Amino acid sequence: MYAVSLTPMRKTLLLAILLLLPPSLCAHVGSPDTFFEGNAGPYRLFVTVRMPEAIPGVAEVEIRSESGDVTAIRLLPLRLTGAGSEYAPKPEPMEQSIKDPQFFSGRIWLMEFHALQLRVEVEGGRGEGILAAPLMAEAQRTLRMNKKLGSLLFSFMIFLAVTFVLILRVALGEATLQPGAGSDTRSAAKVQWVTGAGVLFVMAIIYLGNTWWSAEANGYSLRVM
Repeated sequence: MYAVSLTPMRKTLLLAILLLLPPSLCAHVGSPDTFFEGNAGPYRLFVTVRMPEAIPGVAEVEIRSESGDVTAIRLLPLRLTGAGSEYAPKPEPMEQSIKDPQFFSGRIWLMEFHALQLRVEVEGGRGEGILAAPLMAEAQRTLRMNKKLGSLLFSFMIFLAVTFVLILRVALGEATLQPGAGSDTRSAAKVQWVTGAGVLFVMAIIYLGNTWWSAEANGYSLRVM
């Protein structure tokens, strides 16, 4: 066994490294979830927010109270600044565990990419308290649409497109004929023209809709962590 002697400079460097190690070891590297500890008035709370994989999505919230006198907890996601931080909707109540009265669970909807705050309102034997925990709403991946749902929506689109063309054909073509008058060449040509214009209009709407959808999907993919 050999003894290792350290110079004062090396001791200072080693101490600096040891001081920097604890924060890195306590961090949740690569985890999108939020872990927060703080006081809501007289109550000490430990907050865990399990973020959804996609935005919009539902986040799972778990809160443990250090004391056993908490009777109710309500959740409210808000923006940090602006009108979204002032005009708040009604908070969502959390469910208190029957087996462990100090444990509460609940859900919140995250509707947009944004830096948010989770306002926690607490009621208990020592009055009321409020805690604000920071949240970062970021998508983790892009979810694919279910094939059955996609086929159903595509069928509805075709049905609506055909129905629109038929209604346009009847409204601007056949419906303009005088009662008792037979169809002539001019009327037939008008009906064909209206039908063709309706088909082109529907195809243009579908094309523009698909272009918009692709742009939104590409923009969303850039926000995925």
